[in-house]
Amino acid sequence: MFIQDTDCNNNREVTLLREQVQKLQKEVNMYKSAYIRSLNSKRKTTFDMNIILQSDKKCKFYTGIPKVDTFNDLFAELEQKVRQIRHWKGPKRTCNPLKNRKYTQSKTNRKLSLKFEFALTLMKLRLGLLFEDLADRFGISTTHASNIFTTWIKVLSSTIGALVFNPSKEAVKTNLPPSFKGTKYIDVRHIIDCTEVFLERPNNLEVAAQTWSDYKHHNTAKYLVSINPSGLINYVSEGFGGRCSDKYITNNSGYLDIIEPYDCVMADRGFTIREELALVRAQLFIPPGRRGVTQMSTNEVQQTKDIANRRIHIEQAIRRMKYFRILKYEVPLTLVQHLDSIFKTIAGICNMYPPPLPKYKT
Repeated sequence: MFIQDTDCNNNREVTLLREQVQKLQKEVNMYKSAYIRSLNSKRKTTFDMNIILQSDKKCKFYTGIPKVDTFNDLFAELEQKVRQIRHWKGPKRTCNPLKNRKYTQSKTNRKLSLKFEFALTLMKLRLGLLFEDLADRFGISTTHASNIFTTWIKVLSSTIGALVFNPSKEAVKTNLPPSFKGTKYIDVRHIIDCTEVFLERPNNLEVAAQTWSDYKHHNTAKYLVSINPSGLINYVSEGFGGRCSDKYITNNSGYLDIIEPYDCVMADRGFTIREELALVRAQLFIPPGRRGVTQMSTNEVQQTKDIANRRIHIEQAIRRMKYFRILKYEVPLTLVQHLDSIFKTIAGICNMYPPPLPKYKT
């Protein structure tokens, strides 16, 4: 009997000890979670704004803005506009799907100053950093970094994007480069081309097929870009699937709506839009075709060379846009819905630079 009583007592003690251990473990986990939350709430940005502001070279590298003064002036213009804007948080779901709408935070208190939010957005565009990287640099959560970018890119698209405009014929003539003066290309007002941005492969097979580019062998979004002869970007289209032809995008993007009578458009051979331009009394300059011809004439060779030497403007403008690394590499599916705003904002920033005007050989 004594041995049995002892065993019972030992079992009870073991049970009590196990319960105490479990209770203590719960307390440890609770305090550990509280400690982690405390650390997260006290996270400070590791990014020093002075790095951007110390020189024009650093400002251009981190943000894409060419000068520190331009960065400060631009922020001063935007500050009052964005002060009352609340951060994007996605679509609000209701019982009625017809009433689904976008919603924002109920409070405007921010973890970062507006200037830091502005810098974060520009760094995302210029450097193509992941949101996890930006979150660590600025001492915020990944979700918050994403919300900041989504909020700001809409604002920048409507403000900086407004720098993409179509100047008057008189303004274009006044700033016409020497390589266009005194030639039959003196009335050229638009030089156009299409560019493609790589996309993450969509899960939807139909969308994947629509965005597949045989030229790039990748899923892409395709944009029409137009500049005037001095290099100013005067039009960017919305994004189209990579399978769309240059002609289809030109006819369906709204670009023809900005063409005025007697305008001249310079393009590559793929833009077979002579008839469409003729309807608005505009003229098209493209290199002569070679289909079915074994050898081009001397005149055709010279014409091809003349157009190619002047079309280099649009190639340089697109190359400058790809300086922003968010367009240089594969865009994730989560950002595809904002790609039009991103593209237009970058085009506006590129118009802050002096136009690239190389010397052409005629």
